[in-house]
Amino acid sequence: MNKSRRDYLKGGLLSLGAALSLSKTAQALEQCHQLTPEQTEGPFYPIRDQFDKDNNLINVQGKNKQAEGEVIIIKGRVIDENCAPVEQVLVEIWQACHTGKYNHPADPNPAKLDPNFQYWGRAITNKKGEYSFKTILPGEYQAAQDWVRPPHIHFKVHRRGFEELTSQFYFKDHPLNKFDRVLQSLHPADRKKVIVDLGTKNKTSDSSNVSPRTGIFDISIRSL
Repeated sequence: MNKSRRDYLKGGLLSLGAALSLSKTAQALEQCHQLTPEQTEGPFYPIRDQFDKDNNLINVQGKNKQAEGEVIIIKGRVIDENCAPVEQVLVEIWQACHTGKYNHPADPNPAKLDPNFQYWGRAITNKKGEYSFKTILPGEYQAAQDWVRPPHIHFKVHRRGFEELTSQFYFKDHPLNKFDRVLQSLHPADRKKVIVDLGTKNKTSDSSNVSPRTGIFDISIRSL
């Protein structure tokens, strides 16, 4: 092969590589512009302050026992519409315990509360925009006579200079997801943004000597 042809092929391959790189960058930026969709706050946002409100919901300060249910880890990053990590963001979560009951006076669910579960917690993002929670997989519950809500976790994100976001996330492949009125009210593309994949369940995943399943949930918010 002569030199001119080698140079031509080399230049073509470099151009192709640059084009692919630019394409991947464009896709990543496009994903950043796809903000996490807002969803209803629901009727059970915490109305009572509590002493223990950290990011570990499976242990309540002053209690000797751990919360019942499968322990899971939820972690991710908070980023802005330009893919930049946002630090010092207050991320709140609240949810039902393993029986599907909220620690809220307006919850009519007759199921038992778990005295060893925290129900509500918060975390502050670090310089990389990272946050994490240790909690349990919430139970499903009857929202109406013909509607059972799948396991889900509510969250609210606060940071001065950014739009406040209130939403919910769900768990991949749960059979009740396709019937949930809140989740199904979203555009199909937005539904994918609020689904967390915990992976395959280990039969002993709630055991203290087995690592809990972990879900990655990144949150994209808009600056003011």
